[in-house]
Amino acid sequence: MKTLEKKKGRGYWIFLLGWSVLLTVVMAAALIWFYGFLKDYQRVFDETRPLLYQNKVMEIFTARDAEQILEQAEPVELGPFESRENYISFLNDYLSGKSIDFGTKAGEHIEERPVYVITADETPFAVVRLKKKSETASYGLPLWETGSIELLPMTTKEYELVAPSAVTVTVNGITVTEDALEESGIRGTAEEYLEAYTQIPSYSQYDLGQFYGEPEIYGTNEAGEPVDISYDEKEHCYRADFGGNEILKEEVEDYVIQAVTDYAMYVSNDMAYNSLDKYFPAGSKLLMGIKSNQRQWYDDHRRPEVKNQKITEFTVYSEDAFSAQVYLEQHMYVDFSKNTEVVVTDLHVYFVKIDGAWKVAGIAF
Repeated sequence: MKTLEKKKGRGYWIFLLGWSVLLTVVMAAALIWFYGFLKDYQRVFDETRPLLYQNKVMEIFTARDAEQILEQAEPVELGPFESRENYISFLNDYLSGKSIDFGTKAGEHIEERPVYVITADETPFAVVRLKKKSETASYGLPLWETGSIELLPMTTKEYELVAPSAVTVTVNGITVTEDALEESGIRGTAEEYLEAYTQIPSYSQYDLGQFYGEPEIYGTNEAGEPVDISYDEKEHCYRADFGGNEILKEEVEDYVIQAVTDYAMYVSNDMAYNSLDKYFPAGSKLLMGIKSNQRQWYDDHRRPEVKNQKITEFTVYSEDAFSAQVYLEQHMYVDFSKNTEVVVTDLHVYFVKIDGAWKVAGIAF
């Protein structure tokens, strides 16, 4: 009996040992599986963080490639004369050399709806909103995609343009048309001198809208020649002139210089009383005023030598009107001082065509 009991007791312990070993093996296997699960879950969790996806979005900003940014960003409203190409150039210049960073958007960013603010030299530049994809990663963890990229408003300038109605102006390569017209029929200085004899184009004012960068403005007149365009900083207004005509200038240059030379010689009492009549229209009040000048009070001198005659500015208003700035010097020996004096004449003279001949319509003294 004792032998049987000993055998039964030994079997119990063998069973218990076997069960313990089995249980240990099962628990070890479970722990290994659970550890693998946790490790894989952590990996997938880390890989599906919105911050990780945002770092990928940041690549287009840190590359400072405005064209790529605009391809993914919400459309930016541009003025009628600011092209996409000009805006891209502006953004490239703006981002160049700046430190690009990002952070969460206060008051809007939550785990389920991530929102980030991108900065350029710590100045907010864009807002990126992420959204969950329809499909998920392992364990039902969300995958992310770009919901929207919004470029924040930046400082713009609004410009106006005043130009002759006969001049064609382009802004950033876009022709200014009557769609931008604010006011027409604006008088210019030239009309004061020419309106008694001919009608010339008036000025028009245009609203060019807003710009992110400085606009590139070019103008050409009816002769196909470029016109000067100046900028009034106070009024934020570009002003175009009428421009010239090299062919016409060559045709009339000698005549214009001679007319002003004769005028200077008349004023210095070195020309006859009626010597200027041929240059003025019949009944010219301007000519009457010039001839009423008391020339006899001019200092006695020997007949001057005229030098350095030249046209320094030439403007064409129409086929029947132009103006010229003429410079010349009279070198005259004055008997009283026994010196050779240099008298400079620098006049802006307006000419009009009457019966096929150019006449002096006005002089801006």
